[in-house]
Amino acid sequence: MSRQINQPINQVRLTNVAVVRMNKGGSRFEIACYRNKVVDYRQGLETDLSEVLQTDRVFTNVSKGAFAKAKDLQKVFGTKDEEEIAKIILKQGNVQVSDKERGQQLEKTIAQVAEWISKNCVHPSSDRPYTIAQIRHAMSTANFSVHPTKPLKRQYLDCVKLLQGTIPIQRAKMELLLVIGNKDDCETIESTMKENDVTWTNSTSSDDATGLRYNVLVDPSMYRIFNDAIVAMKGSRIEIINQIVTKQGDVKLESVDHIQSDMQGLSVVNSEAPIANAYVENTIADDDGDDNDEDIMDSSAGNRRKQKKAKKKNQKAQRRNESGGSTLEEAQEVASSTSGATSTIPTVAPSQGDGTDTRKSCNTCGGFFDSAAEYRSHFKSDWHKFNQKLKMKGTPPVSLEEFNLCDADTFFGGGDDMLL
Repeated sequence: MSRQINQPINQVRLTNVAVVRMNKGGSRFEIACYRNKVVDYRQGLETDLSEVLQTDRVFTNVSKGAFAKAKDLQKVFGTKDEEEIAKIILKQGNVQVSDKERGQQLEKTIAQVAEWISKNCVHPSSDRPYTIAQIRHAMSTANFSVHPTKPLKRQYLDCVKLLQGTIPIQRAKMELLLVIGNKDDCETIESTMKENDVTWTNSTSSDDATGLRYNVLVDPSMYRIFNDAIVAMKGSRIEIINQIVTKQGDVKLESVDHIQSDMQGLSVVNSEAPIANAYVENTIADDDGDDNDEDIMDSSAGNRRKQKKAKKKNQKAQRRNESGGSTLEEAQEVASSTSGATSTIPTVAPSQGDGTDTRKSCNTCGGFFDSAAEYRSHFKSDWHKFNQKLKMKGTPPVSLEEFNLCDADTFFGGGDDMLL
């Protein structure tokens, strides 16, 4: 008996398959498609049918490989052309999607909605955008759920309305340039702006000196109103200067305390909901009397880390000054009681905050050093190493005079004789 294994050559293995099913005329018809291609075909992103279908045949059961009969196709669809029938099934049929695929699609939609909101929405007070992480946290807090087939823009608008009850948020304004060709139409456009509570930042004569130019910031929903009004005016036009108006920049560290106090006073409905990076707009007066409006951002994670580092650095400097002064006094007392000689350690008191003494001191041995070279060489000296051993054993450090009086046994013994 031959041991040769023959593979069938008349079979096509369907891998990575997505089944589109349609029930019509009492019969079931299925086609085998590539995953993620069905949605692209329905949205018009993919027009080549060969890129969507794994095979151009119509089945009654894809998993069993049962083809549909030609007479059934003619009876139900009125044609035997399987390519045309496949197009009908693609448009009207139901896609069989697994739970993991459905969850992946929903997660992708949530990420797209959050990214869209982060790009197109701002905080009302500061006109600064939220981060994607803040938006997603707010969406979770507001219990926002996405729809698998609903248009993305409609879900984005619905999500913004839902988030307005959780965090302060609004759609970013558009900057428009209204060029009015006839001065008689200026009153009409100004009345339209007043009716919609729109203020114009600039009103200057146009180049042809027959009308005016208006720079306005409007909500995106009002663009159609102004566009219809401008179209009705002869010789007028509307231009989009900036589709999304936001403010950028870093926060200043000196204004962190002011921002934190404002954040406590401007709490939102849900205390767990995130707040925008910039919370208030503060006006700072210069010494010369000129008023400059500066946009104050909320302290982000990086600014908070800098603030904590600066605070720890100040505390460490205070402890260094306190420990340096006490160690110096103890060393001088020990030196005077043992040898009676004058200590060679510098006796200059630590700086009391006047900012004039810039010398460095050793926290272990005490004393101050005039130059950076002396300060670095001190940490390599035997005196410093000996005091480190004493410090680990809980023994007060010795002065330089006492260290010079120590013999070799005391030095290599780590100061054990001094404990007796």
